[in-house]
Amino acid sequence: MYYYPYYDPYFQQRMNRQPQSPSVDTSIFSHSVSSLQKITLEANALLKKIAEPKFSQTLMTAAQAGNHIQVDNLIKSIGISTSVTAKYNPDGLLLIMPAQSQGEGCCTLTMFLRWGEFR
Repeated sequence: MYYYPYYDPYFQQRMNRQPQSPSVDTSIFSHSVSSLQKITLEANALLKKIAEPKFSQTLMTAAQAGNHIQVDNLIKSIGISTSVTAKYNPDGLLLIMPAQSQGEGCCTLTMFLRWGEFR
């Protein structure tokens, strides 16, 4: 039995066509980049404070005891303007820093600082 392939030029033309993308507008992207640059400066100040042995000892002790209020107060005491959400477990500390830009969130910096073994 012989097979004769059917050739449909219209189908081939549709298969070879590239999807149409909208025109590129970098204004929102550029704004996200500049907002994230500001957050990274504050994240650097946050990390410098957390790197201090006495502060990290207090922070880890409060986190491992499940004292959410003390952990939040310690992070707020650093004095950065960006809000920081802290979540922790026996493995480490998750810090989430969202940027608020023109009334809406444009980008988020997320850091996980490990202090135990992953399970």
